[in-house]
Amino acid sequence: MRKNKKIYSCMDDFDPNSILIEDALKEIKKISKKLRSYEYVALSDSYNRILYENIKSKLRVPNYDNSAMDGYALNFKDLKNNNIFKVCGTSLAGTPFKKKLGIKECVKIMTGAVIPKGANVVIMKEEIESLGENKIKILSKKFRIRQNIRFSGEDIQKNRIILKKNQIINSASMGLLASQGINKIKVYKNPKISFFTSGDEVVQIDKKLPYGKVHDSNRYTLIGMLKKNNVSFIDLGHAKDSPKDIKKKFNEAIKKTDIVITTGGVSVGDADYIKDVVNNLGNINFWKVAVKPGRPLAFGKIKNTIFFGLPGNPVSVMVTFLLFVLPSIKLLSSEDHDLIFENALTKTNLRKRKGRAEFQRGILTIKNNKKYVHSVGEQGSGILSSMAKANCLIYLPVEQGAVKVDDYVKVLAFKNYI
Repeated sequence: MRKNKKIYSCMDDFDPNSILIEDALKEIKKISKKLRSYEYVALSDSYNRILYENIKSKLRVPNYDNSAMDGYALNFKDLKNNNIFKVCGTSLAGTPFKKKLGIKECVKIMTGAVIPKGANVVIMKEEIESLGENKIKILSKKFRIRQNIRFSGEDIQKNRIILKKNQIINSASMGLLASQGINKIKVYKNPKISFFTSGDEVVQIDKKLPYGKVHDSNRYTLIGMLKKNNVSFIDLGHAKDSPKDIKKKFNEAIKKTDIVITTGGVSVGDADYIKDVVNNLGNINFWKVAVKPGRPLAFGKIKNTIFFGLPGNPVSVMVTFLLFVLPSIKLLSSEDHDLIFENALTKTNLRKRKGRAEFQRGILTIKNNKKYVHSVGEQGSGILSSMAKANCLIYLPVEQGAVKVDDYVKVLAFKNYI
C-alpha cells in the first residue's frame, strides 16, 4: 500500500522543497544583474548617481599656462644682470596680454591669468618696488625658472580616464566634470519599484475594522523600508483574493516598474492565487526558502519585471525584504550590498532546531566595549510588536541548534536598514 506523500508546512523545520538563503540570493543576483540598464542625466542632477562607464578628459586642465599668484611675469634670462624692468601691460584672468615681451620688459599679472609670450617666471608683487613711470625694481635675488607658474595639463592631460565606471558621483567629481565642459553623463538607471498588498481579510487603516479582519499594516511597513533605503516607489494599492484583480495589478506593475513586490497570497491556502497568476504571466524561480520567518517567499519574473512575493505575516515581510528584496534593488542600481553582521554575546537561552535558518528579534546593547544581545521574547511571525521592541535580528544558521547564555551569535542591527 502506497504511503501518502507528506505535505510540508511552515511548522516544519526541514522542508526538502525549500532552498537555502545562499542559493536564493544567487538566483536573485543573477537575474538582477541582467536587468541593469542606464540613462543619461544632467550634471546638475548627477549627485550620488553611479557611473555606467569610464569618463575620459576632453580638455587639459588648466588649458593654458597661468600665474599661481599676483605679481609680474618676465623672462628669466633678463634677471641675470638686471633688476629694473619696464611694465608694458597687464594680464588679467579672462583678459590676457596678447603681445610678446621684449628684452627687460614685464607684464603685471593676476592669479589665474595667461602667461604672456616670452615670459617664463612670475615674481610676487611683494618682491618688487615701484619706480613710477611704468618701471619696477626686483628686490629679491633668489629666483628659479618657471617659478609661480601653473602649466597647461599639469592637473589633467587630454584623453585620460578621470572617473571610473561604478564610481559614485560626489561634489568633487561634479566640479571635475564641469571643468571638462561635460554637462550630461551616463549613469546606472535607478530601479522603479511598485508594490501591492493582498487578501480579503485586509482593511484600509481609515476604515472601521470588522470582526475577523486586520488593518493593512504591511503597506506601511514597506513604505517605511523603501523610504529608509532612499527608493522611489509606486503604491498600487490592495488586491482582493481574486485572480482577475491580482492580474490587473501585475499588468499595471510590469508597464511601470522594474520590481514588483506583493505581500500575502503565496502559500498553499485555497485563496492564495498570486503564484498561479505569476506562473500564467511569467515564471516562478522558487517559492520556498529555508528561513524562519519567511519560508513562503516567491521569486520570479514577469516579462522584464522582477517579482517578489513576500509572506503575509508582518515580521516575515520585514525579514524577507531585508534578506532578498533589498539586495536586488541595490544590484539594479549597481550598488554593492552585503548585510553587515556583528558578533555579540547572548544573554538569553535561544530555542532553535536544525533544518532552517532563523532570524530572531533581539535587543543589542554595548557595555565596556563589548556587545550583548538578549531576546525580546515571543518570536511568532505575526507578532509585529516584537519588531518595534527589537533593535536587531539574531541570525541562527541552518545547522545551528539551541543557543545558551554567553554563546556568541551574529546580529544584524536595525539602524542601518529599518
